[in-house]
Order: sequence, then structure tokens, then C-alpha cells
Amino acid sequence: MTDPSTSTIAAAADGKPGEQPIDQYQRQQPEKFSTYMSRRKVVFLVAYVGYVCAYMVRNNFKLQSETIRLENGWELSQVGLILTAFTITYGFAKFFMGALADRVSLRRIFAGCLGLSAVLCIGIGYVDNFYLLFGLMLALGVVQGALAPSSMAMIANWYPNKSRGSGIAIWNTSQNLGGAGLPLLLTWLVTTVSPGSTSIGFLIPGILVLGLSFIFWKFGGDRPDREGLDRLSTMYGAAGEPQVEVVPDESYLRSFVRYVLTSQVVLTIGLINAILYFVRFGVLNWMPAFLGTEMGFSEAQYLTAFALLEWVAIPGCFFFAWIAVKMPNKQALVGGIGLLVLAAAVYLYMGNTSYPALLVISGVMGALIYGPQLIVNIMTLNVVPLKAAGVAVGFVGLFGYIVGEMAANLVMPILAERLSWNASFLVLSAFAVLGGALYLSLSRYERRIVAA
Repeated sequence: MTDPSTSTIAAAADGKPGEQPIDQYQRQQPEKFSTYMSRRKVVFLVAYVGYVCAYMVRNNFKLQSETIRLENGWELSQVGLILTAFTITYGFAKFFMGALADRVSLRRIFAGCLGLSAVLCIGIGYVDNFYLLFGLMLALGVVQGALAPSSMAMIANWYPNKSRGSGIAIWNTSQNLGGAGLPLLLTWLVTTVSPGSTSIGFLIPGILVLGLSFIFWKFGGDRPDREGLDRLSTMYGAAGEPQVEVVPDESYLRSFVRYVLTSQVVLTIGLINAILYFVRFGVLNWMPAFLGTEMGFSEAQYLTAFALLEWVAIPGCFFFAWIAVKMPNKQALVGGIGLLVLAAAVYLYMGNTSYPALLVISGVMGALIYGPQLIVNIMTLNVVPLKAAGVAVGFVGLFGYIVGEMAANLVMPILAERLSWNASFLVLSAFAVLGGALYLSLSRYERRIVAA
């Protein structure tokens, strides 16, 4: 691979004094540049809307789990096992599919796996056998695992260094839009369209997403050079791609070991992500059981709290993104402070019986979960070369799901049944403090390598 800095020097030699490589490229290749800018908008739209759709066919069982559990007479631990089925395959698939996305068509793997997710979602809605449902959730985790790495890789390959962070920040809100939109849709379906039916909450979202997946197959984006355009390093010079030292002709496996597996920074980011996922799903996955059965809130009330957590996360993400732009070398510090405040919010959540207070606390938790997760995504892409972007995202995501969400699915109900729900949430609060400390441990390193 050509060092991007070499492209910058060459461009400067042929251009006007003080002219940036992208200005020279735009002047010399106006048609290509115009095509690139037009395609970039479409690629981002597909990545964003497509990931909203991913959540519309992912959380359907989770949100209706308490109703399904009571209808079938299952224990809390059985629901936890079904949720864990998704978590196990999703976590590992996110890693392996991320590696696959680095080497195949991003457009096809994204749209194809989204369509399969929709089909599986529809099937899950009509199954009440525990073992068959467990198997379908395993399969759903596999195909869903391709969606985050491939959509983030689209953005990473189409947006230069200066705008990659803001692109990822905006994309990050897609999971909140999908996560908040689904419970609102389910509330309308189960209370108005087909009261008492859970299957409709799988069927309607599944049909909608399946139809959109065909559109994404046609208009989704591959890497610019695979579409007959030039690489970011050619257009923007050194400002096009992450400035990570790249060994020419190094095998993909060696690059993975060098930039991901043995990177202390990536490993620390992965551990922080695991803690964030533990807190996130420790709250979200058990909202129906905790708020409904334990605290006595109605289904409409806890679904509204779930949706509000996701909705408030959107401005929360933009707030953290704004701070990241203003203080580019203090993201770890901001993430650490956010997690410490989150620990206090979780503590308040576990003993609250007021519905208005529940809505406020849920919104605060949403902002303080997803904001630091945004920082995880930006930092991950900033410390690896683009050739390893997909596998790095998948590797960090592996920590989140296999360690973080699995703990939320299994540890939370065990503590709740053997001790109390308060014990479960005290553990979540303690881990939020630990995550804040780990973030703060990266702050000195970040100040050293990132220019303010």
C-alpha cells in the first residue's frame, strides 16, 4: 500500500502553492469528484437507514419477552438463555463477519444479511417451542453480526479523516432511532391493530425490512476504488485515511494481529465496550421483567421508558460528538466522566417508583450509555488502518456482546432470583465506575498521540 503522505507530497509538487490535495483533485478530476460526492451521500443514507432497519428486526423478542414468558410459563432464566443464544452468535459473527466484510462486497453482505434477518424475524413470531426459538435466535445472531461492521466500513471508506468522526457520530444514532421506533411500533400494533397478538410485532416489521433490503442491495456502497473511483488517500492525500504505519504486502492475518489483536489500546477499548454493553443490556433487556412484574409499571409505561431511553440517546450522542470535535484529544476523559455519572443514574433507577422520574432517569441513562459508546466507535476507527476497519469494529464488538451482553443476559436474572433486583443493579453501577476508570487510564495516551 502506498503511504498516504507520499501522495500528499506528490500532489503538492504538481499543484498550486498552498493548495490542498483535495482541491487539486477536484480541479483535475471534476467529474470523478462530483460522482464521488453524490455517491457518498447515497452510501451514507443506505448505511444509516439500513441500520435503523437492523434494529426493527432484532429486538422484537426482547421487547415482548415478558408477555411470551408468561404465556408459556417459562422462568426468567429461560428468557435469558434465548437472549443469550442471539448474543453468542452475534458477538462471534460480528468479529468473523467484520473480517469477511473487509474482503467482499460491502453492499451485498449488508443487504443480503439484512434481508435474511427480516425472514428470521417473521419466523420467530410464529414459534413457541423453546428449543426451536433458541435455534432461530442463534441464526438471527449470525446474520445480524454482519450489519454493524459492513455499514461502518462503508462510512470509513467514503469519508476522510476530518469528517469520518462526524459521519460515525450521525450513523451511531441509527441504532437509537431503530431501538426507539420499534417499541413505539409494537405498542401501536399490540394495542390497536391486533390486541393480544405477539406475532404481529414480528410480521409487520419483518415484511417492511425485507422490502427495503432489495433497495439497499441495488444502491448500497462498496469501496470507492471498487466502483471505479479513487481511494481517499488519492483524493485527500494524508488527510484521507488513518495515519497508521502500514507494512507493504502484509497479509491480512498479520495486519489483524499487528493492529488489533496485540494492540493494548484496542484491547482496552474492547474491555470498555464490554462494560458499556453489560450496563446497556442489563437495563434494556430486563425492563419488561423489572419495571413490569417487579415494580408494577404497565406494559405501555415500560415500553415508553424503553423508547425514551433510545430517543434521548440521539441528542446525547450529538452532544458527545460535539465535545469530541471541540476537544479531540480528550475523548477518553469525557467518556470516563460520562460513565461515572451513569453509575449514579443506574443507582437511582433501581429504587424508583415514580413514572415521571422513570422517564427522566431513562433518558439520562440513554445519553450516558450511547455517548461513551460513540467514543468507542470513533477511537476504534482512528487507531487502525482502513484495511482492518471491519475486523477492528467486529473485534471490539465481540467484547461487547460475548462478554458484556452475555453477562447481562445470565448474571442479571441469577442475581435477581437468588438475591434481589437491587443486587443486580448495584453490580451494574459498580461496573460503570470501573468502565469510567478504564476510560480515564487512556486519557494520557490520547493526549500524547492526538493533536488538539
